[in-house]
Amino acid sequence: MAGPSNGSAAMDDVFEARRLSVILGDTLPAGAPPDADSLFRTRVAEHGERVRRLRGAESPLFVENNDLAAYATPGGPLPELILVGDNPGRREFEHSVYLCVKGRAGAMAHSFFDGVFGARSFRTKVMVLNKSSFHTPRTVGLTEAMRGGSAIGDAIRRDQEENARLIADSVALLGIPVVTIGMESGGTTFQSFRKALELRYRAFGNPPATFQGARLASPFRKVPHFSLSKIFCRNADPAWNAALDRFLARHAAVPGLRTDNGNVSSKVLLGLGDGALLADYLDTVILGNGG
Repeated sequence: MAGPSNGSAAMDDVFEARRLSVILGDTLPAGAPPDADSLFRTRVAEHGERVRRLRGAESPLFVENNDLAAYATPGGPLPELILVGDNPGRREFEHSVYLCVKGRAGAMAHSFFDGVFGARSFRTKVMVLNKSSFHTPRTVGLTEAMRGGSAIGDAIRRDQEENARLIADSVALLGIPVVTIGMESGGTTFQSFRKALELRYRAFGNPPATFQGARLASPFRKVPHFSLSKIFCRNADPAWNAALDRFLARHAAVPGLRTDNGNVSSKVLLGLGDGALLADYLDTVILGNGG
């Protein structure tokens, strides 16, 4: 029994060394290395400081997510899942909170995850980041701001790269999944984000993620947005639709859960307040983990 255990420990040591060297660079700290939780909190604090500097030096349209302060605090909560949007909209700009509960999509996301994790748990279980920290009323405005060789365009691209690195670092440090909301196409607006995320994640050796004890096929999942209840509807993706059908078949006895056009009724799903039902939707459809 000692052989496999020692081999596993050796692999953990190799991964830990790689993780530290990627995040901290060539200069490792003297003495005992930082633990994963404290290193994660340091990275979140650095993220907040960086966005504040951008807001002061580059443009007041760079928006910090004040909800992240709790994760940067020693002894504070640790997230179980990361939600990633495109860039801050009007409500997020006004309140300095990503996926703000004051907006319709934010209110729906809060209701959903509070149902999964418990009342008022969204801010302690779900870490919300954006590909870009730069506010525009609509995403198309971000594309326009990045055109040409402007200084603000360069700042937006560098910001995307840093956001991507924080996400990859969080997967490596905490082993949590990343759910990108909004079926963004393969255009150039978030090209810097996609490239930086892929490179950083690969540099860690493609670490796995688990959710509530179950290892996921991939830490990364792209799903429709909470806006207009799209995350509860059928779309052009056959795999998404198949997962939706599995969920509905499993809960066929729930009155009104299936709409006439084969979608999941967000009103019924959220209105029941059934934690087990919501958790199954998260696992089966959003994380694509149920069979």
